[in-house]
Amino acid sequence: MRHLAVLAALLAVAAAGPRERRQANGDYQVCRAGAGVCVPYYLCSDDTVITDGTGIIDIRTGSECANFLDVCCTNPTGPVTPTPIPPFVSTCGTRNYNGIDVRIQGFEGNETQVAEFPWMTAVLKKEVVSSEEINLYLCGGSLIHPSIVLTAAHCVHNHAAGDLRVRLGEWDTQNEYEPYKHQDRDIASVVIHPGFNPGNLHNDYALLYLQTPAELSRNVDVICLDNDLTILNPQHDCLVTGWGKDRFGKKGVFQNVLKKIELPYVLPGQCQDALRTTRLSKLFILDPSFLCAGGEAGKDSCSGDGGSPLVCLDRTKTQYVQVGIVAWGIGCGTSNIPGVYANVLYGYNWIVNEADKLLAGPVVDYWNYQ
Repeated sequence: MRHLAVLAALLAVAAAGPRERRQANGDYQVCRAGAGVCVPYYLCSDDTVITDGTGIIDIRTGSECANFLDVCCTNPTGPVTPTPIPPFVSTCGTRNYNGIDVRIQGFEGNETQVAEFPWMTAVLKKEVVSSEEINLYLCGGSLIHPSIVLTAAHCVHNHAAGDLRVRLGEWDTQNEYEPYKHQDRDIASVVIHPGFNPGNLHNDYALLYLQTPAELSRNVDVICLDNDLTILNPQHDCLVTGWGKDRFGKKGVFQNVLKKIELPYVLPGQCQDALRTTRLSKLFILDPSFLCAGGEAGKDSCSGDGGSPLVCLDRTKTQYVQVGIVAWGIGCGTSNIPGVYANVLYGYNWIVNEADKLLAGPVVDYWNYQ
């Protein structure tokens, strides 16, 4: 799932406009020869349309309805009265383990649930094809503040801010049936770490400042940042998310639904020794701006995942902290060869200081989350 050199990977993240949302009094698709109507999954329980907004069902295959998250439910005789939704309260690094409003059954791969990782971001390049603007997928990123996305410098250093856009709250790149729509934001400025080296990817950090702040919600929220080295522990639960390829090379296929892979943190000395067994040779020195994770056969970030976040649970085991940014590797998913990530804890001070400059002042609540 790693993006090494080619940035303009053509993942079909379509240039979608605002998604149409059906109102309670709108038209619904008819099913069961007219005896039923197709309604969103969260409005149906035990074949009865919910009128108070509560209830969650398991999604199963074989529905007559066109949309993946719709079910066929007996048409109610009275109007639907929605339950008021309480205001959203942002808490950084909060993983929605069961998704939001629904848990999808039967996934055979490493697919995530809807909005399971609300900080995950797609970094896009705007292009005009046949007089129509489209979005080309460049890499992943993470929302660290409503106005700032953290990504890899190697993904964006050759692109002007005006050519970039981020998509927040995305899950399935090929469909638009998610219960909460994504948010697109154009980029006002790009800040690259002054020590970034495009040849060896040292200091592979970049900040994208959004023209308009994100609206934090159940499917769009921020990831925690920290510089506590105890988070980097082989026993901690770490994982990486992305839409990148499932394997390296021409046979690799980009993912439609956001994927997740649990990876163990690898100590720097062990990582350097492992990388020295590759074509990097015994002379290779692992720069401190990198950290490593993985090394298990078939489990790795890969092409197209550059810029995506590597996160670990904090000491309380309740919130995730970003520790890495997908950078590079030798092959993909090779046994005993870890993947290499930009070390966010090493770059923490630069990230926070530059973010504060962009925001015209310190925003302590976002950086000191404990």
